[in-house]
Amino acid sequence: MQYEARRNYLYKKLEAFILSKSPSDQAFDTLALELWRYQYENTPSYANYCQALSVSPENWHTIPAVPTDAFKQLDIPLTSLTEEDRQTTFRTSGTTGESRGEHHFYSTSLYETSILTAWGNLPEMGETFFLTPSPQETKDSSLAHMMETIRKKHVPDAQFLMHAGQIELTPLREAIDRDQPITLLGTALAFLHIAERQQFVLPSGSWAMETGGYKGTGKTLQKPVFYDMLHKAFGLDPDNIWNEYSMTELSSQCYTKGLDQPHTTPPWVRIRVIDPKTNQPVSAGSMGYLEMIDLANLDSVCAIRTQDIALYHSSREFTLLGRDPSAIPRGCSRSVAESLNKDN
Repeated sequence: MQYEARRNYLYKKLEAFILSKSPSDQAFDTLALELWRYQYENTPSYANYCQALSVSPENWHTIPAVPTDAFKQLDIPLTSLTEEDRQTTFRTSGTTGESRGEHHFYSTSLYETSILTAWGNLPEMGETFFLTPSPQETKDSSLAHMMETIRKKHVPDAQFLMHAGQIELTPLREAIDRDQPITLLGTALAFLHIAERQQFVLPSGSWAMETGGYKGTGKTLQKPVFYDMLHKAFGLDPDNIWNEYSMTELSSQCYTKGLDQPHTTPPWVRIRVIDPKTNQPVSAGSMGYLEMIDLANLDSVCAIRTQDIALYHSSREFTLLGRDPSAIPRGCSRSVAESLNKDN
């Protein structure tokens, strides 16, 4: 089967799997291995990586996960797409002088199916405001694209309140005066910025979703403290606050609500938590590096090792403990490149 025909065939299988209501574990395993084989055969850098590890997986549990830093190796991209076929590229955030990772897509349609299908488990939206820049302002932001996807499907009149790095709160204050439920979606940093400067009570029935941590800011804020700040600033109880976990290198999202609840993956995503000493998956109740196996990652690689530490509950539930500053240290970037590129 030619490359394009095979990709289209696999796309349809993945889309059907995402849209199915209760796919079996066996169906996930079968499709994950089919996706791995396709990526191995069409992504030379990933094939080199698997060969360097001497791994040929027999099930999804053993599919080699690529560290997120590998997406920063721009001369050896992690994609099956030619340069001409890379219709959309999302880039990771980065501090000045830091290399930004790139995640390439032939089409964002499967990514959007993943977003909207997972979003169906969240509450009904009220008058909605996004505490992020619009996709017109940040064309390479996966988060802005996610917000725009949600807006188009569910709340076409929603507004983006962040422009040129500034948050315009006048539309939000006007909406509060109308005393109808409000939904706020944005980054943790945007919520924190407001909470440190403003206080107003959102109408009954309002809820919020926050995402992202405090990378690059030097801030460390425990979730109970942060949610208490949001309660004081917006009048929101923790049970009315959702957290979304994802990243530019993934095409799917995991959600949790309130405090002391694990994140849950959608049915087309599985997790592993890896012991940093043994490099083996841990059992329930243990912690380590979080790895994600995301079947919506068609054009890159489906298995990703994050730089986050998590407590393992099950193959679809984890408690996020925070980012490990020592994970994938800068000195290891060369070894990642060598694994991806056998000509180095």
